[in-house]
Amino acid sequence: MTDLPPTTNADDDAFTSIAPFYDLDFEEYHDDASFYARLAANHGGEVLELGCGTGRVTVPLARAGLKVTGVDINEAMLEIARDRSKGLPVAYQRGDMTDLDLKRTFDLVTIPLGSVQHLASSDDLVDTLTTVARHLGRGGVGVVDVESPHSDDFQVGPLPVVEHWTKPWQGGSVTKVVAVEPHPSEGMKWISWHFDVADREGRLRRVNAAFSFRTITIDELHLAGRLAGLRIIARFGDYEFRPYHDGAERLIVLFQREDDDVQWLYEEDGEEDGAIDEDER
Repeated sequence: MTDLPPTTNADDDAFTSIAPFYDLDFEEYHDDASFYARLAANHGGEVLELGCGTGRVTVPLARAGLKVTGVDINEAMLEIARDRSKGLPVAYQRGDMTDLDLKRTFDLVTIPLGSVQHLASSDDLVDTLTTVARHLGRGGVGVVDVESPHSDDFQVGPLPVVEHWTKPWQGGSVTKVVAVEPHPSEGMKWISWHFDVADREGRLRRVNAAFSFRTITIDELHLAGRLAGLRIIARFGDYEFRPYHDGAERLIVLFQREDDDVQWLYEEDGEEDGAIDEDER
């Protein structure tokens, strides 16, 4: 039986406390892994995943035959990733995406599912995209996936507390409750996750985690990319490669190095979806 983490306080690492429950949130979430597999099929070679967490995306890519390096700042998440990746062509390393230097390049560098939204500042975003640029080989593509800005991001004051789900866990159950307080003037939301854990004997305890989550726009990604030596080559609004649009749930941006002379082109059923013409940049 996995030991429960202690209830957290303000000084604890939020993602250490929730590592045992993280995969309950995303156990049926596979669309983005398929998206990256399709991208990698066009490029081959090796993949670097920044903010790999528990290996939710890393493992499917490795099972598809790709050689993947996963990096995360949180050791508790990496322990789960290593355990689920046994026998697969995956290497894991603890590191900070804002200043990582592996002294090598990759064909695809990914930052999935809003990982950059945990960064504290726009400077950190520039530093992270500089890390992407540093690790892209010739013809390589970097991918940043964030939540598309939503009207709730610009409300003032806390949003209603929401119970997200209740799921079985180790003979008992876990209920996830979420509280969100946007701070539009800072471009930030403060999020609290509460996991109410009932063991098999019915005893209850709550595990809390609190963290910040940035609202990031396409213009901010464009500017941060330019400062990092990257250019945007495509932008999508979902994992089906449909162009980014008003009302899209995701903002998925593809970058290449500005000094890369290999033109990237994605074709799906004979059409270019979301690719940016030179005069759009």
